[in-house]
Amino acid sequence: MFDKKKKEKTKEPKPVKPKRTFAEVLNSYACPMLLGGVICFTIYYALYRPYAPFMTAAFFAAELLLFSVFDKIKDKRIIGGVIYCVMLFAFVNSAVMLMWSGVNNDYMEPVSWFYGEDGSYSYRPQFIWAVFFGGGFFLISVLYYFTQIRYRTLGAMLCILFPFVIYAKRAEEMPDIIVTLIITLYLALLVHNRRIDPAASESVRGRLKIDRSYLISIAIFVSVTGAVTMMINKPTYRSKLEQDSNYFNYVETNATGSGGEDTDISEQSSQRSGPPSYTGNPMFYFSTQSGGAEHFLRTQAFDDFNGDLWEYNTKDSDFAKVYSTVIPEYGTDDILNDMRELGYDISDETLPKIRGRVFDDDFAPEYLPAPLGTITDTTEFSELKYLKFPKSIIIRSNARGTEINPVLDDTFDYYDQNSKFYSYAASTGLNADEFYGSLETQGGGAAERLIEDYRTAYENYTAMSGVSDRVAELAYEITKDAESDFEKAYLLEQYFTDENFEYSLEYVPDDPSIDYFIFDSKTGYCTNFATAMTLMARAAGLPARYTEGYVAFERADDGSFVIRDSYAHAFVEVYIAGAGWMTFDPTVAGYMQIPQQDNSFNTAAFLRILSRFLIVIIVAFVIIFVLLLDRIIEAILRIRLHFKPTGERTLMLYRNVIKLVNYSTGSNYDAYTVKMLRRYLTETRGAVPEKLFGLFERTCFGGETPTEEEFAEAYSEYKACYKYLRKIPKPKTLAKLRAQTQA
Repeated sequence: MFDKKKKEKTKEPKPVKPKRTFAEVLNSYACPMLLGGVICFTIYYALYRPYAPFMTAAFFAAELLLFSVFDKIKDKRIIGGVIYCVMLFAFVNSAVMLMWSGVNNDYMEPVSWFYGEDGSYSYRPQFIWAVFFGGGFFLISVLYYFTQIRYRTLGAMLCILFPFVIYAKRAEEMPDIIVTLIITLYLALLVHNRRIDPAASESVRGRLKIDRSYLISIAIFVSVTGAVTMMINKPTYRSKLEQDSNYFNYVETNATGSGGEDTDISEQSSQRSGPPSYTGNPMFYFSTQSGGAEHFLRTQAFDDFNGDLWEYNTKDSDFAKVYSTVIPEYGTDDILNDMRELGYDISDETLPKIRGRVFDDDFAPEYLPAPLGTITDTTEFSELKYLKFPKSIIIRSNARGTEINPVLDDTFDYYDQNSKFYSYAASTGLNADEFYGSLETQGGGAAERLIEDYRTAYENYTAMSGVSDRVAELAYEITKDAESDFEKAYLLEQYFTDENFEYSLEYVPDDPSIDYFIFDSKTGYCTNFATAMTLMARAAGLPARYTEGYVAFERADDGSFVIRDSYAHAFVEVYIAGAGWMTFDPTVAGYMQIPQQDNSFNTAAFLRILSRFLIVIIVAFVIIFVLLLDRIIEAILRIRLHFKPTGERTLMLYRNVIKLVNYSTGSNYDAYTVKMLRRYLTETRGAVPEKLFGLFERTCFGGETPTEEEFAEAYSEYKACYKYLRKIPKPKTLAKLRAQTQA
């Protein structure tokens, strides 16, 4: 039998990691925290600009706090993992609760808020802080892990993609200075934090030495990066993906609302508080049999005004059905037929049907941009599988044939809103109250259909939200003598021209309210004019709706109309008794401008180019100044020597030798005696200004005053040694210098 001996396992003590100093901690935190702060500022600059500085300051504080906490728990695998998971749950839960609170309080979806632009309506504190807690914690975690735990270039790149994706999705242009900062800080992080990567061995990562050369390199790098970034123009080419989006996402018009993935209906209209920006590029073409000079192609009408924007109400039982003869739309053609049945003389020659076509090889919107009065319940039209939406919106189905989002090439029939149609509406002289009251007593199918259509329009489009007492009084004064609904609408349309309102894309009002536009500034662009007339029409008792779309007025060589993104337009639709919905455009003259190629001297373009060249010149000057800084200091010293006595010159020149040696080595040789300094320079530089050293000892310790000839000889020798004093020579050069000295 053998004795069983228990072998005791001896545990070797774990090596103790040296504790980092506070300076080393800040050194490793600097680039990641700066990059995170710029990313935070960039994101809030897009989501809600007034909060950007405050949220950035809060983000810096959160970064420093979380980085410190992560430092404490990173070596405690299990406990640290549990603590991090608890923190993650707390931050994510806070973000979700804030989002939910925002939805309940504002009745606004977070996605719609995300697509909104800077303005009063984008102030949603719950959403703002939800992004801070949820997105901020994620961003800080990623930055910390990929710079303090495992240095990974692609991991850090994930962070800088966030702002670029947000700006691209919102179709906004990121300021050049922000792009420069992001790129500069990211590249600085790659260089700086790789040198201090804690996961790499000392031999691999090398010793980080923040000296004069390092600072010069960083200064040059930042200057060059900024200059190159600001010099490069942003391309104006639009991708096919952007063209496939719907109108208000495709055109850079400060659009709001995102809509669903399939229908892409905007929940809000374009904003009125900032001017739109356009490229002037053609989007699609419109051909028509009508001889009119201009045509309004509608895309979407909106329902209610919230004081700033128009909102779309999707609650409708007649939603997303397919146009067909089985489910017809009661449109202009049906109204005219019923008016004929009631005895009104409306011939096909007086109001003929017009054939229209919209087409383009690339543009593939979900809306059908078509004139008001498009007939949608014909067999030919229904075979195209258009979807029937409320408020006369025509949606092009994604499932037509085998294509997804087919390009625009659709033909349709419509009743043109031309002078003949307006003459008919004016000639009837109908007032809604009297006309539909008489129809109720008359009865019959035609009368019932006309009454029901008017009742629907009245219930949906006479809300007085946003109509102040002043606006209501003004609308009454304008229309009090009108004898028909058409005359009321016409007088309201003409009011803006008669009162000398002005059209301007550059004007920025002191007050964005519609009352200020109507009574004070009387200057704005189409969204303000259309909003004002819609509210005034409702105040006058007319069903009216704010509509966005395009205006066609530029002819192509083949006779069709060219629709550019700059031809986006807002106008008004008013329900007129006996005619149905009719288009009115209150925007005063000046907005129909065809882009012209100007070969004349462009002062703005010249100044823009000149400013960029000035940037390059300034950057070049900075680079030259930084590179030659020591030479500049030396030149200033040599100039000063001419104005000093020989004794003071000798002391100044000797002190400068000490400075040059200190700069070239990064060490301090101030305490060296002349003998020690002479020996050091002989060993490391092979060049010693002996005559200067001799003069220094005689002047400093002997109290003598050198003659001009003696100083001139010492000064000449100093200049010969200068380049070896400011920079340690290479081994081969040092060997030659030593040999010359010995000889």
